Order: sequence, then C-alpha cells, then structure tokens
Amino acid sequence: MTSNFILDASVTIRWAMQDGSITDRAYADAVLDSFDVTCATVPALWYTEIIHILRCAEDAGEFGESAFTNFIYQLGQLPIERDAAAPSRVQLTVAAISREFKLSGYDAQYLELARRLSLPIATLDKDLRKAAKKAGVPIYFDKNT
Repeated sequence: MTSNFILDASVTIRWAMQDGSITDRAYADAVLDSFDVTCATVPALWYTEIIHILRCAEDAGEFGESAFTNFIYQLGQLPIERDAAAPSRVQLTVAAISREFKLSGYDAQYLELARRLSLPIATLDKDLRKAAKKAGVPIYFDKNT
C-alpha cells in the first residue's frame, strides 16, 4: 500500500495514553481510523521515540508493563512503513530544516520526510504544525491547509 501521510509520535502517543484535550483525542482517533484505507510512513526514530515516551510514562506509574507490551504489539499490526533513507543521507537537510524553522532535530526529521515524499503530516505538535504550514506541507485532516 502506498503511504498517504507522515505519522508523528505526538499522535501515536494519544492512542496509548488516552490523554490530551478532547480536540487532540478526536484528531488522533480520526488518524487511527484512517488506517482502514491508508498507510503511514515514519522516520526510523519514531520507534525509539515511542518507546522512550512510554517508558517514561511507565516509570511515572502512568502506564503499565502489560499495556506497554500490548500497545507496541498493536502498533506492529498497523500499516506503518519506516523510511528507508539512511540517516546519513538526510542529516544535512534535517539540520537545515531544524535551523530554518527552529525545530528540534526530532521534529525536523518528520518535516524533512513529509517534504521529501510530498505527503501531509499527522501531528499534534504545535511547533511542527506551524513549521509545516510555513513550509507548505499540509497537515493531515486539517481543513485549513
């Protein structure tokens, strides 16, 4: 299946933690529901980012070990493709995007991938949304882009 959007960790974590505003939860749920007919692409760091956030939640007592394991298994069942580009091939572009849009290196990787593949990005991160709009990258399910 051809990818239809770039998936940011900020959306993925809403599925696991069931937190955030009503609007954020509705957006995350709509993205999750779209997997019935779509496929997402993520940068390689997405997997590590998800594990890190969930481990922090687990250590804080906000997420249990069995829930953690189950969630990781469920993610593996979704049509999510990892970007095949070697990080060394895109690192200068990621650095330039990070600098230009004042993003973390992590967020810059999502924006770089969206630009390179000409795909919208599904994100709840305010800075990344703002940078995407400035860069001409549509926000997945955003009627204003």
